Amino acid sequence: MQQNKVLFFGIIGLAILIVIGLLVSRFFLADTLDLALAEKVSIRIVAAPAISSWARQAAQAFNQRNPNTQVEIIEAEGLVPAAQFRSGGATPPPAAWLAEATFVVAMAPDSGLQFNDPLSVASTGLAWGAFKSKQDEFNQRYGGLSWEGLHAKAVSPENGLRFILASPGNTAEGLAALVSATAAYSKKQEISSSDVSQADQWLTETFGDNAQTPARPADNFATMRVSAGDAGILSTASWRSARLTENPDFLISPAQPNVNLDYPLAIFSGAEPVAQQAALAFRAFLLEESQQAALTNFFLERASAAQPGVKADGVAAQRLLNLAERVLP
Repeated sequence: MQQNKVLFFGIIGLAILIVIGLLVSRFFLADTLDLALAEKVSIRIVAAPAISSWARQAAQAFNQRNPNTQVEIIEAEGLVPAAQFRSGGATPPPAAWLAEATFVVAMAPDSGLQFNDPLSVASTGLAWGAFKSKQDEFNQRYGGLSWEGLHAKAVSPENGLRFILASPGNTAEGLAALVSATAAYSKKQEISSSDVSQADQWLTETFGDNAQTPARPADNFATMRVSAGDAGILSTASWRSARLTENPDFLISPAQPNVNLDYPLAIFSGAEPVAQQAALAFRAFLLEESQQAALTNFFLERASAAQPGVKADGVAAQRLLNLAERVLP
């Protein structure tokens, strides 16, 4: 009987100790969990200048909704902002890159950088622009405003060709014009470095001494400067931002072959996993209806509005950039 009592009270005592241990463990674990949940994650995202204003406005809305995940938008310094992803010391690198085009992201490995899972969050296509008198001239003498028409005028005895594009060294918009021209020559929808090599002479004849890359190319036409030239090939967003789509004397037509600026947000492989997850959450936010609808305020189109266009790999894009550095002023 006495032995049974000792066993009974022993079991009761052990149970009490277990309960106390669980309560203490829960107390400390709750504190740890609360600290984890309260910890804020702050990331930086590098954005191309053409889309940075929209991204910055979206980041403000995202930060208000998600107080524990804060996003800062910094503007890209250069076509491939390699230096910005090599920040040393205690400062972590940016978590993602919101680039102008997928073919520019494909150039990043040449700079020793790796980006994953690029996904479009906006779009705009290339378009020709010219005053009606110049458009009529191309229609009458060169079969229309096209790459074939520009090349025909470039090699004609009178020449006198002057056309405008964005700087390929600074913008995917300018590099996209060279991609489109190469596709027109090769008659392909996917171009490689060998296609660029085969088109080299034709591209040099078309662009050399004929193409101009002013700092604000659309504004040249908007102000009707003498330097505006015969025509321009820019993104539709650029023509819209200069209000040239509202000018009845200025004609804008989709470029053929078309090249899409698809504005992919790509995740930097060198960022911490928690930063990568935060960047993915922000990208999902950018694809929400409210943010997609706001793109029109910045002259851009929704990601879903992108039309099929010419594809270029990173090597081809780099070859075209090298050509631009050689033949353009």
